[in-house]
Amino acid sequence: MKRSIVALLTMICAIMSSYAQMTFGNSGLVNIPTADMKDEGTFLGGATFLPKHYMSSTSFGYVTGIYYFGFTPFDWVELTLRQTLLKAHKLSDEGVGGIGYYQQDRSYSVRLRPLKEKDGKWWPNIVIGTNDPWSDNGGSYYSCIYGVVTKHVKFDKAGDLGLTAGYFHKLHDRFGENKAFDGVFGGVSFTPRFWDKMTIAADYDTHGVNLGVNVCLFNHWNILGYGRDLSKFGFGMSYQYTIDW
Repeated sequence: MKRSIVALLTMICAIMSSYAQMTFGNSGLVNIPTADMKDEGTFLGGATFLPKHYMSSTSFGYVTGIYYFGFTPFDWVELTLRQTLLKAHKLSDEGVGGIGYYQQDRSYSVRLRPLKEKDGKWWPNIVIGTNDPWSDNGGSYYSCIYGVVTKHVKFDKAGDLGLTAGYFHKLHDRFGENKAFDGVFGGVSFTPRFWDKMTIAADYDTHGVNLGVNVCLFNHWNILGYGRDLSKFGFGMSYQYTIDW
């Protein structure tokens, strides 16, 4: 934990700190949601590579991945559907076969923003969200409700600094302390003025510290590279398109 805190502070001091596409599809930093929303009418599709035990020391004891689809019909609501690849034995008429990625865990998120930040005003963005409030077998690995606050501070010559804090409340106890999200979380982001297509982010997701860089190419492609505790590294890619209502 001490090493994680040192790594976080070092990154903030060295490169000033930003806003990236969250690993599993929501608007967020690296592994936590923010209270920011995409533009109204935005469709999103993408995938993320997750290294072994990325979420916590007891989660996903193998390399896996997530793919997702999202839609922001209005600037105050965001919807996301995702699938997580799971390793399992292959089942067939001939019996039980070898182990592979033969199963997928379906999950979804709903986010609502009752308060929107405005330039020059003191109030922040506020979002209330939930992951898998109803699921099979009494719960899922991601199930929770949360509240999150994000405030942006703009520096004319430097760029945009984002500050985020929130709290996850886990739903159901099927996975106990192994839930992906449960407790206080927070993070910082920085988008430099000289290249506003790049965002650097650092966050604490209730289990560990994550560092990441997100780059938007050709106004549609988001490329995310991230690491956890300087030992686990992954990447993601998404495509987004905003229609004019």
